[in-house]
Amino acid sequence: MVRRSSDDAESVASGEAGIDQLHQQIEQALTAGDLALAERCGRKALELQPDAALTRLHLARIRLAQRRLAEASECLERAEHSPGLDAKTLNRIGIVWLDLDDCARAETCFRSVLARDDAHAYAWCNLGIALQRKGDLGDALTCFRRALELKPDFAEAMHNCGLLLRDLGRPAEALEILERALSLKPGFALAQTNIGVVLQDFGKFDDAIAAFDQALEMEPRCGDIHLTKAHLLLSVGRFREGWEEQEYRRLAPEFPRDRFPFPEWKGEDLAGKNLLVCAEQGIGDEIMLAGCFPDLFARGGRCVIECDPRLETLYRRSFPQAEFAGKRFKNPDTWLEAFHPIDLQIPLGSLPRFFRNEVCEFPFHSGYLTADPRRVGRWKERLAALGPGLKIGLSWRGGTSRTNAYLRSIPLEIWLPILRLREAHFVSLQYTDCRSELDSLHSRHGIRIHSWRQIGSDFEETAALVASLDLVVSVCTAVVHLAGALGVPVWVLVPSSPGWRYGREGSRMPWYPAARLFRQVKPLYWEPVMAEVGNELACMTTVSSPREFI
Repeated sequence: MVRRSSDDAESVASGEAGIDQLHQQIEQALTAGDLALAERCGRKALELQPDAALTRLHLARIRLAQRRLAEASECLERAEHSPGLDAKTLNRIGIVWLDLDDCARAETCFRSVLARDDAHAYAWCNLGIALQRKGDLGDALTCFRRALELKPDFAEAMHNCGLLLRDLGRPAEALEILERALSLKPGFALAQTNIGVVLQDFGKFDDAIAAFDQALEMEPRCGDIHLTKAHLLLSVGRFREGWEEQEYRRLAPEFPRDRFPFPEWKGEDLAGKNLLVCAEQGIGDEIMLAGCFPDLFARGGRCVIECDPRLETLYRRSFPQAEFAGKRFKNPDTWLEAFHPIDLQIPLGSLPRFFRNEVCEFPFHSGYLTADPRRVGRWKERLAALGPGLKIGLSWRGGTSRTNAYLRSIPLEIWLPILRLREAHFVSLQYTDCRSELDSLHSRHGIRIHSWRQIGSDFEETAALVASLDLVVSVCTAVVHLAGALGVPVWVLVPSSPGWRYGREGSRMPWYPAARLFRQVKPLYWEPVMAEVGNELACMTTVSSPREFI
């Protein structure tokens, strides 16, 4: 789902005509994905008005589009401290903080706007988005309703309110308010799209597809709408259609297009050819799609595969048939010189079009990644020192504020039916700092989850630890993909509105034979899921091998 921030941009004054024109050109270039033009205009604007808040704001947006996140943050901070900063520009600064996934900074901006003008409907709407991403759902709903009190025809606030009601497990209300948003603003493609999202929650998949198609009639080149449709098709097993629809992701401004001059591979035999597979996905999807590599190698030829730097050595060990390079977006031509010649290229996300169009084309494998044997040996010794019993890895927080972390994450208090299990030792697989959570759990309940810092900074170490465990129990996060790709039994706690990778029903994932899915029925209500997992684990301690329970 896509939430819409509210930017009363038309009424933002830009100053003199030259600056105004440059700012308009930046807006147009960013919309079109022309970052080179946006950069040129941004530099000119900076020469003319180096201390203007709006100039710094636009420069932050350019740096964000270029994925130069530290520089984007610096530009926003300078914009916030610019003299004469008006409320509307401050509101827009908050929106970019949201885009940078810094909800706290965004919230501060929106509250500052409201301190100046309590009737600023746009700031109320945006504050609602920031609070929702933080998981403060009740306060977020209050903000959206306040925005609608101030501006009853505010279609974007109504749309965002509908999405929140869906997350709260109130789909009928969500559908009603999304339809009202669409009636207020005919042609509101995102509202039409999310009507389809709610319809799929009701199991009305054909109606959902029809809603997506109506949205595409409104905005035929909107990559987000195409992706939403693609993900529904993939989630219900219509893989061939889904992969074709997913090709429209190339329309999105953030897609790394035109990086290399090579023609695209169309699935033909590769004998005598040199193929570059370009990185474009998050680390979890990179691991999942690596399952297609053996099929690719069977086409012959030489493969150069760009990947997340954290995966580079793991991939080299696991796939000696190929050459690997950690992705280097800043200077692609420079690093690629070491791998010449290259004849063809393909984005990583396009590989399944050639290899995974039917369920029967997903191989039954025992793992396609190989952890470092020496590290595995050290971890097995360390785990054995904990004493007898199963060694179970846990991951309880997943995603970011932009990817609905509050729906995917589960507070440790809710894990107590599992954590109180005897004859088991639990190990943290969180790669962010969670010491305060673990200390609180121990002080309140006397339960110890073992944690080692090195897994947060070294993915090879994480892979070796996972490969040494009897079982992994995880929310939907990259740990699931790592365990599944290593062939380690992994139990996945799936929210009621799951990502497409986990399907709409069933207890299996075609990508990973070692995975077993435990599905939430009601949004935000994990207790029945935990009770089921706890019962299964209690039975598991009585058998000799956890693989009997895959």
